[in-house]
Amino acid sequence: MNPMDQLRAARPAHLDDAPVDARTRAAELSAAMAGPAPRRAAGRTRRGRDGRPAWVLGGLAAAAAAAAAAAAVAVAVAGAAGSAPAPSLALPAPSTSTGGPVVRLSAEQVLLAAAESSLKAPATTGAYWYVESQGGSAYEAGDAVRYIVHSTSRDRTWTARSPRGTSWWVSQDLGTRPAPGAEEAWKRDGSPGRWTVEPPVPKKGDRPASKRLELDSEPGRPFGNPINVGDKVADLAGRNVSVAELQALPTTADALKRRLLQGYAGHGTESGDKMDADSWLYQVTSGLLSDMPVKPAVRAAAYKMLAGLGGVRSLGEVTDALGREGQGIARAESWSGGDFERQIIIDPATGVLLTDQIVAVHPGGAYAWAEPGTATWWHAITKAGWTDDKPVKPDHYDTPGPARPSAS
Repeated sequence: MNPMDQLRAARPAHLDDAPVDARTRAAELSAAMAGPAPRRAAGRTRRGRDGRPAWVLGGLAAAAAAAAAAAAVAVAVAGAAGSAPAPSLALPAPSTSTGGPVVRLSAEQVLLAAAESSLKAPATTGAYWYVESQGGSAYEAGDAVRYIVHSTSRDRTWTARSPRGTSWWVSQDLGTRPAPGAEEAWKRDGSPGRWTVEPPVPKKGDRPASKRLELDSEPGRPFGNPINVGDKVADLAGRNVSVAELQALPTTADALKRRLLQGYAGHGTESGDKMDADSWLYQVTSGLLSDMPVKPAVRAAAYKMLAGLGGVRSLGEVTDALGREGQGIARAESWSGGDFERQIIIDPATGVLLTDQIVAVHPGGAYAWAEPGTATWWHAITKAGWTDDKPVKPDHYDTPGPARPSAS
């Protein structure tokens, strides 16, 4: 069987007629590979996970229609708030039906199937690449009793295709809630609506961004700022790049690997901790696939490159933080805070990367509170597509600063 035939056999029947999920739920908070970072505050130049802006999925506006061999993930229309609709990726709603027996595909089979599907996605165009991303971070909180809370936010980005255009990032704090299963402990703690938590410190001697974090259950006001520096809109593997440079990335796995490794210096992208080349490539490529406006052929090359990395394993069918089902791919990562996995959840039938997350395996130190299997940070893409609609600016925002954009 080729990868797509194997995918057909493995894909649960209940996904064949999955309705489009048009809701906007959940969040995005920063995280560095040395450990999930504390919540960013309004008024700072925006940086996403690993200190980078949350860029976008490239060339997937009609991915489901192109996946002729697989079940339907509907491609819908999504536009910026208060504007005309734009082509967008709409992801499937969760389903609770059981379907038939599921065949566990290997990591290589899943990734090669995703590569094949990516190649079938038609390239689209527009003045801006518009993306909504959602996710969150987990913290230990509570005075009378300790329990886990989830702090969430919603991000939107408009990345200008033209080097003369202005790219925007807008974020809104969606508030903090007890994690699923922590409601009873929260009630024993007096059902608070605010929490003071200690931000995790990756290793001894490091300083957190602040000594304490104040978390609130109430949503905050949207805020944001322009994010481009000249024509540069992202940091790819240690180098600032423009949309044109992202569109010109190599379209074969070997060439893309060589290009990315030009930025490898033996450590993580956002810390000086040692990191082997395969771990570094897995981290950088996960960001490229989830965030950046690249061509379908580049996405295919990225999946093929991941399939050739050591230590990549299949999780089988999993459900992300938003309740969406996909195939999970994982790679182990060890930090001073313990052992974790960097997991990506994808729909290989369309080539869509649904979620990128960090999950505790044998946590310790600042993360000793996390049970094995706890997602300490997650980042989900819910909408993406080229649009001619202009950015919807928040009521208050920062002016561009000297800090370089980082995306990698």
